[in-house]
Amino acid sequence: MFLTFSASKKKPDVSTLRGTRPLEEVLVRNVPEIDNASRTETWVVDRQPGRPLARSHVLTLWAGDHMIGSGRISTITCLARHWVTFRLAGTRSGMRVRVPIPWAGLSGHASYTHTTQFLTLSPSPEPHEAFRNSPDFADPDANPYEFELTAGKEIRLRAQLQSNPDATDQVDEAREEGLDMN
Repeated sequence: MFLTFSASKKKPDVSTLRGTRPLEEVLVRNVPEIDNASRTETWVVDRQPGRPLARSHVLTLWAGDHMIGSGRISTITCLARHWVTFRLAGTRSGMRVRVPIPWAGLSGHASYTHTTQFLTLSPSPEPHEAFRNSPDFADPDANPYEFELTAGKEIRLRAQLQSNPDATDQVDEAREEGLDMN
């Protein structure tokens, strides 16, 4: 994140970015994945954060002892079988963070979509190294994830997805593009 300093040279107030949410420090791989065509850089989470990362959380990304920047998780830009990529707001344009599904706090809609569309989601990238040798991940066509959805919530989400043409179109378009939601 680039903090702008006023003419009085006061230290930046990170609490305005943070709001009421605590700042989460996240360790990422040393080099981002750069996509020059879409002008994005995606930082991949390397170690499990202190809590599941979800929308509106404010992150500070670290590669070793080098701070990359800080930003608020805004939206999902890509949903794959084993990863979710979030756009970061309040930082340089095009900055994203990719998080393993078990370390992400998906919304009810996103978790329902992930569960029901699992086999149509892109199998790459492969699971994070922390999960690759787990027996739950041995069968590439079996969903190793479980989300806690009550029957009532599942019915509401299914109805919402079916009644919202925009959501249905977005899922159909995303399926065609490997569920890249951007």
